[in-house]
Amino acid sequence: MEDKEQYSPPERRGYRRFAVGGILLLLALGLFPSTAAVLDETNEDLILPLFVVVMVVVGALLWSLIPGLSSRPHDRGRLAGLGALGGLLAAGAALLVFFALLNGYSGA
Repeated sequence: MEDKEQYSPPERRGYRRFAVGGILLLLALGLFPSTAAVLDETNEDLILPLFVVVMVVVGALLWSLIPGLSSRPHDRGRLAGLGALGGLLAAGAALLVFFALLNGYSGA
C-alpha cells in the first residue's frame, strides 16, 4: 500500500501559480537594486521605467511558457497578460519594500 499524495490538476495549477508569483517577487527584489546600481551614474531617469518594463516582459514570458498554469492550454495571450500583470505587481511590491527600507516607517 503506497501513500502518495495525489493532487488534482486545479490544485497543481494553484501551486505553480504561487511558485511563479514567488519567483517574480524574488526577481523584482533583486533586479531593482541591480538596475539602480548599473544606471545610477549614467542615466538615473531610466532606472524605474527600465525596471518596470523588464519585470512586465519577464512576467509575461514566465507565465505563458510554464505549462499547466491554465485550464485552457491554447490561450497564450491571456496567460501573457496575466503574467504581465503579475510582473507589474511584483515590481510594485519591490518598490514599496525599498521605499520603506530607505525612508523608514514614518514616511518621507
